[in-house]
Amino acid sequence: MSPQNLTNVYNQNPTLQGQYTLQQYLDLFGQGSTPTTPTPTPTPTPTPTPTPPSQGIINQNINQYQSGGGGNNPYMPNSNVNTNYKPDYDFRQFSEYGMNPSTMDVKQMDMNQNYFNAPTPSATQQFLSKAINFVPGIGTVKRGAEFLGNTLKGIMPINERAILENELRGAGIFTDDIGRIAIGPGGKYNTPEGIMAGYNANQMTDKTFDKRTGNIGKSLQEKTSLTEQQINDIVNEIATTGKYSGTLTDEELGVKNLFSNLVNVNMSKFNFKNRKKKSQDIRNFREAKRIQDELAAAAAAKSKAKALAAIKRQGRADYNPNIHGPNNYGRGSDGRQSFDSGQGFGVNSTTGGPVSNRTGRGRTDYRYGGRASYFNGGLVSLRRR
Repeated sequence: MSPQNLTNVYNQNPTLQGQYTLQQYLDLFGQGSTPTTPTPTPTPTPTPTPTPPSQGIINQNINQYQSGGGGNNPYMPNSNVNTNYKPDYDFRQFSEYGMNPSTMDVKQMDMNQNYFNAPTPSATQQFLSKAINFVPGIGTVKRGAEFLGNTLKGIMPINERAILENELRGAGIFTDDIGRIAIGPGGKYNTPEGIMAGYNANQMTDKTFDKRTGNIGKSLQEKTSLTEQQINDIVNEIATTGKYSGTLTDEELGVKNLFSNLVNVNMSKFNFKNRKKKSQDIRNFREAKRIQDELAAAAAAKSKAKALAAIKRQGRADYNPNIHGPNNYGRGSDGRQSFDSGQGFGVNSTTGGPVSNRTGRGRTDYRYGGRASYFNGGLVSLRRR
């Protein structure tokens, strides 16, 4: 984004003006001196003109923060963002005790009901859930929706974006209806939870944070006595611990929000990486659980066709440690994912033959125990260990 566009954004946003001088705001994006003398903000502030989305994500919808503007400004506290975090109780049980908890494990979970199990619906909630079935027309629709939901559950792809945004909410990081990080009720921009406001959470990577860190770091070197090494040490400490243990402040360094921005961006990166990893673990778990349920249903129905369909799904899936075992032996010449046998070698998902390398190919002529027994290395198993 050009310095002039950044200046226009700054002049039209009271929140940014209250937190930065114009030059400090330009410094965040690695821009040089102010391109033109800023026009003082009139009092009262006129209704801003929406800026076209093509000017960049930091500028997208930034001026539509009033309720009638066609959207919400992610940089302003917003009471409409979803703040409801829903724990994945099945994943909690799995992450602590695996897919086949012992009797003692079950007792431990029973002692921590609030953590491992969803709350029991209140008497009122149970009554309303039953009563709605007797409302003419509504009951049929409700039961139809439940049936359709259960039917599609095994067909529709897992919603990875929804999982990520839910886990972010668990860390106090909220998103708006189009997936941008947004400031929730009573929140602030210059915090680990709000500092990345405006970015699309589902598209963020390490580079997203590192680019901002680089720009802020350059400005700190120009405006303060901090050296590149000192800044790197601070960044590395936060990357390791998630916290800054030093005592430096914006006031001590003679800057406005610049140093606290550096700290908050990197604390946000630490939190985001942990939540993104957990969301991926949940996605892998759900996919493995779905295949395991299919195998269990096939066994109950004594359906060889259904069992083979679930097995084929295992081979088509991308490598998933919960399905294919802890070691990735790659895909075979048939393009299907191989399995970790748990005995130091992999197993081809088509022939059942051993795979001695990580390409997925290896030796595939010798059949090791047939199609069913080679699943003993992963979560989804036709026989228990």
